[in-house]
Amino acid sequence: MKKLKNIFKILLMIININLVVALIVSFNFPDVLVSNITKETIKNYKEPNIIINNDATDTSDIVTTDDEEINKILQSEEVQGLVKDYINKTLSSIDDPSELENIDFESDAIEYIKDNKEKIENATGIEITDETLKKARQTLHQKEINNVVKQNIRNTSNNMTKGDKKVIRGYIKFISPTCRIILMCIMLVNLFLLFIINRSLTKLLNYIGITLLVGGIETIILLICVDIIISSRTNLTDFNASLLLKPSIIISMIGLLLIIVYYLKRKGKKYE
Repeated sequence: MKKLKNIFKILLMIININLVVALIVSFNFPDVLVSNITKETIKNYKEPNIIINNDATDTSDIVTTDDEEINKILQSEEVQGLVKDYINKTLSSIDDPSELENIDFESDAIEYIKDNKEKIENATGIEITDETLKKARQTLHQKEINNVVKQNIRNTSNNMTKGDKKVIRGYIKFISPTCRIILMCIMLVNLFLLFIINRSLTKLLNYIGITLLVGGIETIILLICVDIIISSRTNLTDFNASLLLKPSIIISMIGLLLIIVYYLKRKGKKYE
């Protein structure tokens, strides 16, 4: 019976370790996608003052310039949010063509300019008036930017295989709030079962620590493997998943800290 209990505990911990990896990837891989798409997009269109940092561990540091003010715009949450939003909209539209109706790049671009009016004015020295915004909207409309964006998405979708679309569908579900909640609920249920088996909060603390420590290390190994595989087997030679490194290290350190606390408590009890 004791042997079965131990096997069950190990099984629950292995499941939880992989759930930690899945959650780290689910929460942070969209940033990896943003950074690599940004690099690939401007790779063939680099002005002399644009710098691409392949070793950046933060999305906002991927693309910089030699101009401090422009860097502030590039590194703003609004820019990163706009890129991430359009990647998600693009992927959703490839999976479901009806989602194309939700794309309105003209309005989103104007809203971005409005939200970052002061930053853009300070960086360029150009005052952005209502007339400026009106002309910008007219220019975007004349160039039929919305139609261009939508047609590019349609073309991409038409060139993809059913297998490719299944991968995208799986990715969309994987990064969804619903999937994250399900993963966290499974983890909590497993932890509750571990508590029921051991009847000890102190031991549960140790299990959580081991789960986080191993899960973080496993994610680091995973991202190294992903970097090597993608760089060697695709055209994305500059692909970099290092944005997963920081959260993985943080999770591992939290796990290590919990393990240390557990052993200190255990040691303290021996001396009581």
